[in-house]
Amino acid sequence: MKQKQIGLVYAIILAFILINVSCSYTQKINSPNGISKIQYLNINGTKQYILIRGENTHNPILLFLHGGPGSSATPLLRKYNFELEKYFTVIYWDQRNAGKSYHKNTPKQTIQVANYLQDIDTLVYYLKAQFNKEKVFLVGHSWGARLGLYAIKRHPENYIAYVGIGQEVAAHEGELISYDYTLKKAKEQGNIKALHELEQIGPPQSGEYARMYKNGFGGLVTQKQWLLKLGGERYAKTNYADWIKSIWLSDEYSILDLINYSKASRFSSGNIINDVEFNNFNFFEQIPEVKVPVFFISGLFDYNTPWQLVEKYCTNLNAPYKEFILFDKSGHSPVFEESEKFNREIVRIYSTVLQKT
Repeated sequence: MKQKQIGLVYAIILAFILINVSCSYTQKINSPNGISKIQYLNINGTKQYILIRGENTHNPILLFLHGGPGSSATPLLRKYNFELEKYFTVIYWDQRNAGKSYHKNTPKQTIQVANYLQDIDTLVYYLKAQFNKEKVFLVGHSWGARLGLYAIKRHPENYIAYVGIGQEVAAHEGELISYDYTLKKAKEQGNIKALHELEQIGPPQSGEYARMYKNGFGGLVTQKQWLLKLGGERYAKTNYADWIKSIWLSDEYSILDLINYSKASRFSSGNIINDVEFNNFNFFEQIPEVKVPVFFISGLFDYNTPWQLVEKYCTNLNAPYKEFILFDKSGHSPVFEESEKFNREIVRIYSTVLQKT
């Protein structure tokens, strides 16, 4: 009898796992013009996932470009930024080979900056036609913020405005500031292990560490790990445990999706480094002017994409309207670290754009 009971328990557990491996869902929005829709689109020959949510499809489209490459933000956005669905039709997009867009047979050579930019163009044209809108409100974070600047430069006619969060600006200068900050903190805290490892990899040379890509990311990973532990990535936190938990508890992601999540991140970030365009960018030189209103939101404790460099870029940038906004209790991710403030700020930004244009 006992063995039968154990067998029944195992059967129930197995059934639960099988259901969750294959199933994910999004909560329905109960409003007359609301939308809560999961879609897979063929974008430039690849199957990519989008989640569309909003309380009124007459609202403007907000397209979010997540960081990485390969690290979908959909679960975190759904937890921390769902309030934006009241004011916008929010497009949660897992970029090529990220999150639910992961495909194990993806050719390595397709993980290139140019392909991501073509994907954005294709998706934006689709969204404009689908919702009968002339333009899209574009928001990007980190790597997604780099893509966002490229996107508005390429096709300004597609965008109402652009918001860059933890904006990437210049490879060499940004990495040098980040490295110097980490080394300084290690000295201040007397962290002998951090000092040894940081001095061993040395400061970046032309945007790269001497052994940045040896054995994976080499020096880059080492420096970023210490940056997090020494307070230059998040405000008052030295790990990602809370965000990892939120991702694992996401309604929209099944167990299989979650397993693929880390695979996607490793594959995409591990192969994008072979693209020369990824390693060398300097927006001071490449994009000194844009044709749409731009807003940069940085955290005071962000030394991943140092906020001082973002402020400098905003000051120098020629744009029809621009703002630099500094959150005082955030690091690299104000969108999640001060989410309520961030959500209010996005609504304010949109209202400001309407008044200015």
